[in-house]
Amino acid sequence: MEYSAGMVSSLFWLSETRKTAQLLIDGNDVNTIRVLAQTENIYQVKNEIRARKMANVIIKRLHSLPVDCLELIVTADIATVKLIILISIMKTDRLFFEFIHQVYRLAILLGEKIITDRAINVFFDEKKQQNETVAAWTEITTKKLKQQYIKNLLEAGVIQNEAEQRKIIIPLVDYNLRKLLEDHGFTPYLNAITGEA
Repeated sequence: MEYSAGMVSSLFWLSETRKTAQLLIDGNDVNTIRVLAQTENIYQVKNEIRARKMANVIIKRLHSLPVDCLELIVTADIATVKLIILISIMKTDRLFFEFIHQVYRLAILLGEKIITDRAINVFFDEKKQQNETVAAWTEITTKKLKQQYIKNLLEAGVIQNEAEQRKIIIPLVDYNLRKLLEDHGFTPYLNAITGEA
């Protein structure tokens, strides 16, 4: 999977993801959901282009997960749903997964309690040196990506803003979700958000 800056316009989309998962469970196919997004404005957005983009991103995320996760997204407690969405974002965005693994998880392993601006900047600086695609991004694009990565962590509940610092909140992972993810080879994604080996 190539590095992408697509996340600058892709948000966490909790309620929209739950709605889409329910539509899939109800037997709607991908094309039907795209049509509903555009014609019935199921995501409550300003224009059809935005609605179609949201549908495409959310469906891609949902398809990256084990099928059993769809039911959990609709029925599980909100904390569990947020973790599933975070994992789906990591699964569909290589750079974001590497950010979680190399910045968030590393901070946990080192016993640090916060995500620093320095750690975020070092991560992106190293990626620019290692990859032509990332190196070609403008400063504005990189800044927006940094902001969106932090927003995703905040919305997932794995960090919180406290005294102008981003405090790490190691999530408690529901046993059923853990087993489901491990059984489907998602252990690296699980470990990235829990700091486990």
